[in-house]
Amino acid sequence: MQRLIQITDPHLFADTQGKLLGMETQTSLDAVLKRMHEQVAQFDFYLLTGDLSQDGSVAAYQRLKQQIEKDGKPQYWIPGNHDHRANMLQVVSEQKEMSPVIKKGKWQIILLDSQMPGSVGGNFAQSQLDILKNALEADSTSPTLITMHHQPRPMGCKWLDNHLIKNSQEFLNIIKQYKNVKVLLWGHVHQDTNEQIDGVHYMSTPSTCVQFTPKSDDFDIDSEGPGYRYLELHDDGSVQTSVSRVNDVDFHIDYSIGGY
Repeated sequence: MQRLIQITDPHLFADTQGKLLGMETQTSLDAVLKRMHEQVAQFDFYLLTGDLSQDGSVAAYQRLKQQIEKDGKPQYWIPGNHDHRANMLQVVSEQKEMSPVIKKGKWQIILLDSQMPGSVGGNFAQSQLDILKNALEADSTSPTLITMHHQPRPMGCKWLDNHLIKNSQEFLNIIKQYKNVKVLLWGHVHQDTNEQIDGVHYMSTPSTCVQFTPKSDDFDIDSEGPGYRYLELHDDGSVQTSVSRVNDVDFHIDYSIGGY
């Protein structure tokens, strides 16, 4: 069995007091990680699934890497729409932390880049679809988790669904050909969802900072606390997961702001 922690959308700044929608994002990440350490006795690795920095600064990425590596666990990164990939690669490596395909016990983990430079929304370049197809063709038996930043299916949240991966149907058509795909996991939407469709778990995960209101037509900030996702990937391909939030800390949020 493999146990992993998903951390997503921390939106860190070079300045440790940098704020997103009124919330100090380093403070909220600190609180989430503190809660995680109180709740999770053992785990094997971290997945950090994009919008790691709001300003794309090298300083933010360096601080994040150093904070996460204190646990001595491997960490794997993918970029989100706010990230600066070249700056990320000054801190982490495409051969290690940003490797697109990793093996963990019986499981295969595929990390896809859905960033579309200059756009809030997502899209898979042909090179990313090739990574996906080649990995699934090379190993069509190991249970597989595929992670990306943007949502591959609608959330029922009108403004966020404008950010849907543009070629998501092409992506979904590929994975439908492989019965070993067990989990699709993403960030971006700052919401918790977990649905099982045709034997595949579709999961989105709360941000470690501000949350967005589910099923909203327009941009709206939720009062839910920041959080993380814990997953157990069992050798037989089954999955257990939970989301935990920090709801007992009064984080300052500016609900009057109309976007981010």
